[in-house]
Amino acid sequence: MAEDRKRHCWECLRRSLVCDFTQPQCKRCLATGVICPGYSETQPLRLRWLAPGRVKSRKRKPTNKNTKEMVMKQPLTSPASPPAELKTDLHVFVQATEYYNACIYPDLLHISRLGQHTAVYPITPPIFQMAIANHPDHIRLVIICMTLSHRMNRARNGPQCHMLAKNFLHYRGQLIQSLSDDIKVEHKCMGDLVIAGILTLLLVDAQQGASPHYRCHLDGVRKIITLRGGIRTLAKSAGLVPLLLFVVCISVMGDTSSPVPNLTIATWHLEELDFMIEQYGDRPFAFATYPKALFAEIIKISYLRVQVTQSDPTAAGIFTNDAYEILSRIHSFSPDEWAEPKPMSHTQWVLLGNIHRAAVALYCILSLQSLGTLPQSSFLQQHCVAQAQLLQRLLSEALTFHRIERFIIWDLVVLGVAAVNDAGIQDFLRGQLPELSHSTGTYVPLTAKALLEKFWASGKTHWDACFDQPYTFSMNMSVDVSGLR
Repeated sequence: MAEDRKRHCWECLRRSLVCDFTQPQCKRCLATGVICPGYSETQPLRLRWLAPGRVKSRKRKPTNKNTKEMVMKQPLTSPASPPAELKTDLHVFVQATEYYNACIYPDLLHISRLGQHTAVYPITPPIFQMAIANHPDHIRLVIICMTLSHRMNRARNGPQCHMLAKNFLHYRGQLIQSLSDDIKVEHKCMGDLVIAGILTLLLVDAQQGASPHYRCHLDGVRKIITLRGGIRTLAKSAGLVPLLLFVVCISVMGDTSSPVPNLTIATWHLEELDFMIEQYGDRPFAFATYPKALFAEIIKISYLRVQVTQSDPTAAGIFTNDAYEILSRIHSFSPDEWAEPKPMSHTQWVLLGNIHRAAVALYCILSLQSLGTLPQSSFLQQHCVAQAQLLQRLLSEALTFHRIERFIIWDLVVLGVAAVNDAGIQDFLRGQLPELSHSTGTYVPLTAKALLEKFWASGKTHWDACFDQPYTFSMNMSVDVSGLR
């Protein structure tokens, strides 16, 4: 064993550094944010670098489709002749890809048990080579930033977090610079890959706790969409549809957790939103896991909030009938009927339908009571208490299913606003949100926890007092860019 401890790890050997011999991973690698390859007798294949022009393709080993860990079975290699404009550190990109396939993708794969999700796939060698040869640098840098962020959130307060954070900020800066460079080029500035780059930067920022800044990214994408003819025009390109659905979803859900004067719904052409709902709302995960019927009601609630604030303050009551009609439609939604045609995991889809129905009902009541559109009646107060208790029970069950935990963060936030006077539910959220952050490798639940605790301590109770600036609680790890040119 003494000889084993004197052997340098393979990463330190590659970098000509003095290893500290710590098992199973050396502390020098951890301190620099590098995945330690260990001390095995055999040199890891991923560290065997050949001179340009000498890299040969390797045959792929078959993937067992019956297993849930469909990760890469062979090493990634650099292309024979990387493009001259490639700026990303290829070694860092290889490490990020391997980490994604080994640590992130297997977790996301659970989602496929609910149905086919186009944004959940491993980074196979062909995809890796395409990213090197055909995609701009900011697409590769997103993978690096995403994996660094995931590692930070999994190892929070660990000894390597400082270096991981330093590396994350470094590569995020490079990502922004690469994106800015493309935006300055006339034939690239409104291209599909620029749209994808801005949206993935939005996800990177949300994942690492910079949620309030998401609106500037979203505004930029929406301006490009407008300049290119609008959603209907861009939807003719099948490869852009997943991105357009994401833009609609992040806009609509972001409005629910934003101050009324900042709602994007005021600047949308509602017929474009109706078009996306009708044309694509039945796709699996079109709007995360929100049924298109409830998603449409969320839009109507937010639009009603805008109408109320733009009208005479003394006339808020004229919209009361509209509010009650929305609430009635929400309660008439049937999770069982919605889940019936789902090909897999029927029970989990019913559970999600019930969760979303309760959360949307609470959003309707609380946000419109905040504006005086719905009364502070004893009936509605009791109804909110009952819905909050129901929602807590449903969410407790949902948090036991790894495959659906990424789809309930907004519902947890709604529960938090409803629980402003309920210490029991507050304790439930204080315990569950940090666990969800660690499980999913994203800071979003901790952003929600900090926001809710600030609200609970404020002494205020109405919906709009909770959101002092725009927030998004998206926990998407990626958007589907596979169909882009």
